[in-house]
Amino acid sequence: MFKALNLPALVLIYALCLPAAVFCGYLLATPTSFTSLSVLSLVLFLLAFPLFIRWHHAMLVFAWNSFLIAFFLPGQPTLGILMAVGSLFISLLNRTIVKNEHFLKVPSVTKPLIFLAVIIVGTICFTGGIGSRALGSQFFGGKRYLTLLGAILGYFALTAQPVPLPRALTLASLYFLSALTAAISDLAFAAGPNFYFLFAFFSSNLASLQAITQETLLRLSGLTVAGLGLCYFLLMRFGIAGLLELSKPWRLLTFLVAIGASLFGGFRSSMITLSILFIVQFYFEGLFRTRLLPILLVSLVLIGAFTLPFVDRLPLSVQRSLSFLPIQVDKVARHDAMSTLDWRFQIWKTVLPEVPKYLWLGKGYNFSGTDYDLTQEAIRRGLYTAYEDTLISGNYHNGLLTIVIPFGIFAVIGFFWFCWASLRVLYHNYLFGVESLQQVNTFLLAFFVARLIFYLVFYGQFDLDFVVFAGAIGLSISLNHTGKETKGEESQPVLQSEAALPA
Repeated sequence: MFKALNLPALVLIYALCLPAAVFCGYLLATPTSFTSLSVLSLVLFLLAFPLFIRWHHAMLVFAWNSFLIAFFLPGQPTLGILMAVGSLFISLLNRTIVKNEHFLKVPSVTKPLIFLAVIIVGTICFTGGIGSRALGSQFFGGKRYLTLLGAILGYFALTAQPVPLPRALTLASLYFLSALTAAISDLAFAAGPNFYFLFAFFSSNLASLQAITQETLLRLSGLTVAGLGLCYFLLMRFGIAGLLELSKPWRLLTFLVAIGASLFGGFRSSMITLSILFIVQFYFEGLFRTRLLPILLVSLVLIGAFTLPFVDRLPLSVQRSLSFLPIQVDKVARHDAMSTLDWRFQIWKTVLPEVPKYLWLGKGYNFSGTDYDLTQEAIRRGLYTAYEDTLISGNYHNGLLTIVIPFGIFAVIGFFWFCWASLRVLYHNYLFGVESLQQVNTFLLAFFVARLIFYLVFYGQFDLDFVVFAGAIGLSISLNHTGKETKGEESQPVLQSEAALPA
């Protein structure tokens, strides 16, 4: 048709591109407005769509632990959840076109996830639907439903295709290193208003704690998340034995710096989590039977003897992170930490009698935004105790309570079913997985066990922690091609049947 009109292809390209370029230039005159950001993001997405089709699975792996947000959508969901939906859609589309494309099937994990999804959807239906402040509803809590359902979809997206063995270690590294994006939130706030535009791309929730405590403890929660992500990467990449190699001191030095960075958030949980993880991984690496155990114990005693007397000179946020230890810390840090501990005990004391009421049908996540705002105002005026607003929002600071009260006893059963099935698969990959990924499989098993212990014993929030659990097992299955039988000399080795595992 165009040849008949004697229009060169180049003229047609200019006719389409020049108006688009002028329009984008007009939008860039107000780069921080919502309309400009939304339209420009859509243009960039369309230009990058071919790359998305090719690399959607790798993008999902990177985005899962990142703190990038989709600012152009209501509620600003995390990029990981958005990528899970997009990646699963591409995988399903590819599955319908290419007959040889198959998802990695692990029924033992799939069944409890479907069971949990049914319970979540059923709870939504019986408790008034999804309330979302971002959509104009007077009820809040819809984002937490979407996070849980997004985690389940994310598992299926991660296991939709196996990771090629040459890229397995790279993607596993990106999975944990993407947590470094959390530090940008703290850096943007510290740099001042000229850098606040970064909050359009990175979550501002982490910087809110810095804003609240900048006159007192100055807690940098984004730095904590980034430090933990770096610790996880180093433990996954090199293992404990590799970190302690004297011929490569930079590994241990980087690990210690990452631990130090994780303490600036003032969270006792960071040090407790790392301690549990270190012990569990030490066991799975078989180091208890080596000379590293006495050497490490002596080293810890010597380090503690030389450093603990100077803890009270460290920043208050660091002292707060270490306040659970029997050491001398500043009274301000100690008091702030103990007040939150008493606050949690009061929450649990108040909530536990309510458990039988929601045993069969949970209360869900919906809560009145008006009641929540009025309660917070009453707390500011000293009319209510400090934990009353958390009773309304449903963040009970206890892993099991955040399951049983919103979703009932069947969700608890489904969660333990999922954890048991996941641990069996992780242990399977630890014993029989791809040999070149032995260190990765060891860490993923230790990571899942450590996070589960912390979730059940110390602190947990179901909608957030379930993303961690679903991602870990999904990544392990994708890396090891679990559930897929391949043939040929160059194919991945067929993994042993789950029947080979101990009951």
